[in-house]
Amino acid sequence: MKKFLALALGLGLVFAVANTSEATNPSDLGDNAIAGGIVGSRHNLGAWGVHFVADNSDSNGGTSEVCIWCHTPHHGSTTAPLWNKGTQTNTGDYIGYGTTIAGTSADTTPGAASLACLSCHDGVNTIDTLVNAPGKGNDGSNNSTRTDFNWTFTEDGNTVNDSLGSTRLNLGTDLSNDHPISITYVANNASLRATSVVISTLDMSTTSMTAGDGSDDHSSTTITNRWSVKGYINPGATISDLLRSGKVECSSCHDPHFSNKTWDETESAWGGESDSDGLFLRRVGGNSLSGVCRTCHDK
Repeated sequence: MKKFLALALGLGLVFAVANTSEATNPSDLGDNAIAGGIVGSRHNLGAWGVHFVADNSDSNGGTSEVCIWCHTPHHGSTTAPLWNKGTQTNTGDYIGYGTTIAGTSADTTPGAASLACLSCHDGVNTIDTLVNAPGKGNDGSNNSTRTDFNWTFTEDGNTVNDSLGSTRLNLGTDLSNDHPISITYVANNASLRATSVVISTLDMSTTSMTAGDGSDDHSSTTITNRWSVKGYINPGATISDLLRSGKVECSSCHDPHFSNKTWDETESAWGGESDSDGLFLRRVGGNSLSGVCRTCHDK
């Protein structure tokens, strides 16, 4: 039985790592396709990563492991599944969005799904602040301890610090100028659609589909509405499936494991970054035609 479980686990790992192909246009990802590609994405911070990599060649250490930056199979915290990251010590230090025009208030303390993202993107903890180090890390006797390993990172061959310094990637702790998170989704408020709406049934076309030059060529837009939900392009997913306990969280729009290369516009928008990953947006085609926004907001 143990041999069988070990074999099954091994095969699962091989499959997960092997699934690193990335789509270059929306048609590459059909219904029920696996939404993967983390190995070749910005979220692979290991020594074989493509962007922000731990230097594994000097005394400062580092690792080639991919998942360890967020997850650990043993002794993790309970913020998120098998979580291996540090989060804000005092979650009350966040400044929330406040109350919307429709009168719905966001929680002051972000929910667990959003805290998982903020463990790096609030800029408080370094990206190598981990609970359990790769290999023989801690022994579980004090799994609440989070250690900054102070590893060396390189970006395009240049040494960089181990925190997210870019203001585009570092949201900070003041979230009042960002889309509200940890906020209850109330249908009809702010033109929000019913949570029972099947996402793929929404047509993102508009009444006037004419480009600025008068043509009808919308090669960089995606009219269909297919999203990564529960790890694959799920044609039956509803808006409710994007919520966490009925609330909008960071994970409602973003899938950290989905290297979504299907949004043509994002490459030019960010100066041709080869590893933009479509901002990890869940929607195939990214936010073309503002499809991410209009999936929930009937505008």
